[in-house]
Amino acid sequence: MLSRSSEYAIRALTFLAQHERDGHHYLARDMAEQLGIPAPFLGKVLQPLVTRGILHSQRGRSGGFRLDRPAAQILLVQIVEAEENLAPANVCLLGQHKCDEANACPLHEMWMKTANGFHEKLRGTSLQDLIEYRASHPGCTYPFQFKGMQVPMPSFPSARDERAVSA
Repeated sequence: MLSRSSEYAIRALTFLAQHERDGHHYLARDMAEQLGIPAPFLGKVLQPLVTRGILHSQRGRSGGFRLDRPAAQILLVQIVEAEENLAPANVCLLGQHKCDEANACPLHEMWMKTANGFHEKLRGTSLQDLIEYRASHPGCTYPFQFKGMQVPMPSFPSARDERAVSA
């Protein structure tokens, strides 16, 4: 139901939310590597979030991205709306050209309830909710994607720490 851009944005921001207390900036390429996301694509996905004031970006030696406000204040709907047009579910699942209350297809009512419920969930879920879910579910590795194995969430150095080690 979400575009790949929205999925990647939510995963990257969840990563940043997990590290928001350290106050460091994280490079898009480092996040992409850890999250299994194509780095050039992630960099493009994050830019609209900077424009909307959800992310802060910094160029230079200690540059990268970090959340611009607390995770509890960033709703999933804000992330998704930065990436795609979250229009009402007005496309007929069965392909009818006209499908509304007056000219409903057999799935119209069910689809409207499902789509409205999904949009409501996006409006009511924050990044902090995702962090809390992961903390209370030991088998959950989100936002990391490990195929077929349960791996505890690793701790990654910030871009600043990596530069200090390589300097």
